[in-house]
Formats: sequence, C-alpha cells, structure tokens
Amino acid sequence: MGAGGSRVVGGGGLLPLLLLLLLVAGLAAPDWTDCPEACRCKWTSGKKTALCPNAGLATVPAALNPDMQVLDLSGNKIPNLPPAAFSSVGLLNLQRVFLKGAGLRELHRDAFRDLRILIEVDLSDNEIASLHQDTFAGNERLRVVCLSNNPLSELRSYQFPPLPHLRNLDLERCRLEHIDEEALVHLVALESVNLKGNRLSHLSERVFAPLAKMKTLVLDGNPWGCDCRLRSFRQWLLASKLYSLPLACDEPQPLAGKLWEDVAPGDFACAARVSLADKMIQQEAGGNVTFHCRVSGDPEPEVTWYFNGRPVGGNGSAFGADTIYAVDQEDGQGLLEKWSNISVYNVSDSEAGEYGCQARNLRGKASARATLTLPVVVTATTLSKAESWLLWAGLATGGVSAVVALLVTIVCSCCFCGARRGRKRHRRKCNLKVSHDCFYSSSVLHRVPCTASACRRWPARPPARGPHPPASARASSASERGGSVEPTARAINLSPPDKRPR
Repeated sequence: MGAGGSRVVGGGGLLPLLLLLLLVAGLAAPDWTDCPEACRCKWTSGKKTALCPNAGLATVPAALNPDMQVLDLSGNKIPNLPPAAFSSVGLLNLQRVFLKGAGLRELHRDAFRDLRILIEVDLSDNEIASLHQDTFAGNERLRVVCLSNNPLSELRSYQFPPLPHLRNLDLERCRLEHIDEEALVHLVALESVNLKGNRLSHLSERVFAPLAKMKTLVLDGNPWGCDCRLRSFRQWLLASKLYSLPLACDEPQPLAGKLWEDVAPGDFACAARVSLADKMIQQEAGGNVTFHCRVSGDPEPEVTWYFNGRPVGGNGSAFGADTIYAVDQEDGQGLLEKWSNISVYNVSDSEAGEYGCQARNLRGKASARATLTLPVVVTATTLSKAESWLLWAGLATGGVSAVVALLVTIVCSCCFCGARRGRKRHRRKCNLKVSHDCFYSSSVLHRVPCTASACRRWPARPPARGPHPPASARASSASERGGSVEPTARAINLSPPDKRPR
C-alpha cells in the first residue's frame, strides 16, 4: 500500500516537470508578433498577418517571422519583384499576398516561386504592362488573382499556366484590346471573369469555351463594335445563362447606344471592302488583260464593274458590240470573302481607260480603280496620241532654227573674210605708194628720212618744174650766194625704160 502510494506521488511529480519544460521552450522560441517597425503583426481572420501598408518599403521585408500567412504590402514603392522575392526571405507559408498600388512595373516570372500554399494574389493598381505566361507556375492552389487597373493591352495564347483551383480572375480596367482565343485554356475551374471597362470592341466565344464552370461574365464599359465580327459572340452570350449586365453598341453610328438584344442579328453587319491587285496595267494592242478585285463584307456584297464611269454588262454597257469581255467570281477562304475578275480580250485603243470595281451591301459601298494603257505607237504619217502635234511643232521649230543659224554663220564668215582681204590689199597698196613717194621726196628734194610720218607731211609727188639746170650752173649759183658747194646727188630715173627697138 505504501509502495503504491509512492508510485502515485512519483507520477504526479513528473507532470509539473513537463509543464515547466514546455514553458521554458515557449519562452525560448521567437515571438511571431515581433515585427519590423514598418509593420504590425497580428491575428486576422485566424491567420498570422503582417500588415505593412504605406510603409515606404522598396523591397519585401526580410525580418518577418517565417510563419506569416498573410502579407499586406499595399501602397509601398516596390518597382519590381525579383525571382523568389518571398521564399528568399523565408516566407514560405504565405497564403495571401496583397500588393495593391505598390508601384510595381516589373514582375519576374519566378517572383512567387516555392509558395506552394498561396491561394490569393492582389496586384491591382500597378504599372504592369506585360505578364509572362509562367508567372504563377507552381502556385497550383491559387483561387483568386486580381490584376485590375494595369496597362495590359492583350492576353496572349496560354496567358496563364495550369491553375486547376482558380475561381476568380479580375481584369477590370486593364486597357485590354485583344484576348486570344486560347488565353484561358488552362483555367478550367474559373467561375467569374471580370472584363469591365477595357477597350474591347470584339470578342470570340471561343475564349470561354473551356470554362464549363463559369457563372459570371462582366463585360460592360467596353466600346463594342456591333458588326459581323461580334454577331456570333452576341448570339452566344444572349443564349447562355451567364450573369452579365446589359451591353450596348458603341459603333457603327446607326447602332450607337442600342442594347444588343434590341438589335437584330442581321444588323450586325460589316461594310463592303474592295482592293485591286494591280493599279496600272500596260498591254499591247491585240492582247488580253484581266483585273482581279478582292471583295469582303457581311452580308455578301454585290459587285459591279465600271469602265470610264459606265457599268460593264447589261443595258448601257460601256463596251461596243465588238468587244469581248468576261466577269467571273471566286469564293475566298471564308463565305464572306471572294474575288471578282474582269477580262478584256483583243485590246485596242477603245478599251484603254479606267476600270472600277464597286462592292455594295446594307452597310455601304466601296470601290477601287485601275488603269489600262497601251504603249505609244509611232507611224510614218501620224502618231497614235493626240499630243503628236506638239512633237511635230517641236521638230519644225528646231529645223528652222538650225537652218537660220547655219545661214547666219555662212554670211558672217563671208563678210569677215572679205573684210580681211580688203584690209590686206589696202595695206600693200599704201606701203608701195609710201615707199615710192617717200624715197623720191627724201632723196631728191628735201633729204628727209623716209618714214611714215614724213611721208604724211609731204605731197605724194613734187610739183611740176622745168628741166634741171646743169650741175655747173647750180654750183656757180651757190658760190655766188656765198654758200659752200654741196655734193650733187645723182639723179635716179624711176620711170620705166623706154622700149626702143634694138
């Protein structure tokens, strides 16, 4: 009995010891509520939560307890999230991450790596312009992704990785203009998609074909273009049981402001469009030519060909009875696209001109034009163009100008040569006369040097005198005057010798 009592007492002594050990261990363990100064750590909805909004943080804080389950970094200035932005600081148990309005511009594809139990991410009100297709790879437990108010202009093919538990996708006010038909194929569990307030004008029902569990689709606030490209989606949406607010047309102008259900399916039409393969064709006379016109529109447009403004075929045809032409049509890849061709055979000047292709349906008409020309042909007597008189006038003017220039050149040359010969003869005659008279005057009469100036001072010939006195008489006369007797000059007979018979 005593022994048994001692055993009870001994067992009772171990219990306080165990409690003491647990208390010491609890005191030794770090307190998860110890947060950096910029954060507050507390229980929120049964989760260990670190609240760090508007704290001026530029990166994910590194001093948080690894047991944190919720992290709120909204309103900070974190320009980018690098690879393993959370797991690298020990935050592997995060279930919810809030980065609303955190100044994010770049989001690395591996920013959320190793967050295996992450169920919600809020990246709204940032500047994320592109999203890599593998951004959330490995976060298979994600249920909510909010990307609203980011400049995401498009969702590409396979935009999201397989996320089998994702229920809500918020893309409100993301400036989306295009969503690929295969953008959401991996989100088979989606129940709600918010596309409100984007820039979508057209959308295909194939985008939502994989979403068998979808219940809510928000599409209001987009500039919907109510034409043939939206008709099929309109039919699908009105026939579905999805919750959605009424949608209104933004274009075309006749339908602006009207609700989809108030517009008949046939009025969701596309205006006709045309384009010609060739704008200018030159063909030899007698050849064949074909113009190809591509036509599209819904409902199917009616096509009419014109030649110089007049319709081809039927009453009032622009071609004469001898012109052979043919118009044929070929269906394109779609029912609302086709080719219309016109062929002209045995082309002549009368078929040269402007050809027009016009398409018309209830949304309006469109046209395109091309020109057929023939090469200029020059014949022996006439030219094939009305402007040939300009060529003849130019040739005549050039010929006359050349003849006149030649005549003027010849006359001027003759005058110049004649003048030169006259001057030469005059100089020879003058030289001979001057030489004769000057020599006579200087030698016989005055003893003046025979120069040109001297010759000009004296008459050409001396005045007529009597016969010369004898030399003795001249000498005596000179002596009587008291002068010295000069040597007498020998008279030189310059006249030709008398022709006497020998």
